[in-house]
Amino acid sequence: MNEQIQKEHGERGLNSTKARHFIGWHILGGYLRLTSATSKFVYDPPDAEQKCADLMPAIYVCWHGQGMLGMKLVPEAKQLTILTSRHPDGQLVAAAAKSFGCSNIDGSGANPKQDEGTGGMAAMREMLRAMKNGQSIGITADIPPVPGRQVSDGVALLARFSGRPIIPYAVSSSRRSVLEKVWDKMQINHPFSTISAVVDEPLYVPRSAKDLTPYSNELAKRLDNVLDRAFLLADGKDLPPRPDRSAFSVAED
Repeated sequence: MNEQIQKEHGERGLNSTKARHFIGWHILGGYLRLTSATSKFVYDPPDAEQKCADLMPAIYVCWHGQGMLGMKLVPEAKQLTILTSRHPDGQLVAAAAKSFGCSNIDGSGANPKQDEGTGGMAAMREMLRAMKNGQSIGITADIPPVPGRQVSDGVALLARFSGRPIIPYAVSSSRRSVLEKVWDKMQINHPFSTISAVVDEPLYVPRSAKDLTPYSNELAKRLDNVLDRAFLLADGKDLPPRPDRSAFSVAED
């Protein structure tokens, strides 16, 4: 009944698109800018910014809720286009990202099996178009609400179609809150922190790849690795040696 009333009379108050844009741009975006301005950024590897710049345009991928301020890995925020959900939460994130200078594409995720109405394949085409124009793409590997920490094959499909590398990354901070009961265990990074930004080796998906599952599984492994390292680095703890990714290969049919 409430949904029908909303459809008949339109969105109002805090449920309106304008309100979500205001909250996302000024409140969420303002908080992130405050956190960024008052914090010290550290990187793993130390030359991560340059490595990322050399790989552009690229596909930046993180676990859902673990990549706030990931735009710091891109030379300029205007060079990054993020995929956001059409859900109200996604509208908040889109507005916050735009306040930094990023662009966004509306879509409910990177899963190519989603129908056209949810934005799945339409969003895929928009992302490919953006990369042809030199834009990097920011995307989460897992699609809400459940289960978390499972990679959609759509990410590997995007890499195969575009020929561009996937850069697995994670961000954490010395002062943080982790919402353990939320499906994605979202981090809230607080001001006056040491903020860590960690990237793994670029992951390429050849155009000839028929089975995308091995690439999705490898991406999940790398995302877990960068998140673990981001926590350690933010907390000032010693990092283990970076994994050797040279052995990863997939036999083609």
